Amino acid sequence: MKLTVTSSLLALALISSSADIGVHANTPFIIEKSPVDITLFVMSRCPDAIKCESTFSQVFQAEGLPEINPTLSYIGSIDETETSKTELDLSTTSTTTTTTVVTKVNCKHGPLECAGNTHQLCFREFFPDYKVWVPFVTTMNSWQPRRIGESAYAREVAERVLGLRQRRVRRFLSLEEEDAEEKKKELEVLLEKVDECSEGQRGFELLVKSVQNTLDHGVGTSCTVFIDNKKRCVVDGGVWRECPGGSTVADFVRSIKEAAGKVFRISW
Repeated sequence: MKLTVTSSLLALALISSSADIGVHANTPFIIEKSPVDITLFVMSRCPDAIKCESTFSQVFQAEGLPEINPTLSYIGSIDETETSKTELDLSTTSTTTTTTVVTKVNCKHGPLECAGNTHQLCFREFFPDYKVWVPFVTTMNSWQPRRIGESAYAREVAERVLGLRQRRVRRFLSLEEEDAEEKKKELEVLLEKVDECSEGQRGFELLVKSVQNTLDHGVGTSCTVFIDNKKRCVVDGGVWRECPGGSTVADFVRSIKEAAGKVFRISW
């Protein structure tokens, strides 16, 4: 009896496997590496965030680094308040009540920090290559950090990073003189969009989304580092803490490489 049951189960397994293989019999599959997610949970005017971002700007430049997907997620709180307004229509003696939800984001270091967070988010929105937006953040941190949150400062930093203030777009992008002038105009148009984003609804939406992501991860300390969606380290009071794998640039590079060996996807 035992043999019969075992044989039946084996037969079913073979049929199931054959059916699965048949679906993709003539379709090759590819195993692809996925970028390693690296998230720094930060506050733009926080000294610990500045220390953390400085370290990871070096990590991101390390030789032999696998493909990565770095992001900044901002720490704050979100308040939602409902307000209701009732209006009377005298012609029908009926009333209409309208409810409005007002959303507000609070940042630990005040409105300037919320503005600084938004400037960084909007710059990344239009310059998504981390080799561009990371220098924007680190330059903002190192140049005149007390001005983080000022719109004029964000624009000055952006122009400095993109080479517009030094008039070195040609060298920065390795372009011929005529092409460099055209590219300069394109960059200036993008910077206008960054400014519009920072001062408008889109920037606010990006900030709310980012803060909500931080809340969803249960993070409240700037700076908290996640590598491959796992908590890796914390900078608190200027000191690296909770870093079982070490806290040097080499340690973080090693962790990223280890994560890269585990992250992949199969596509048919």
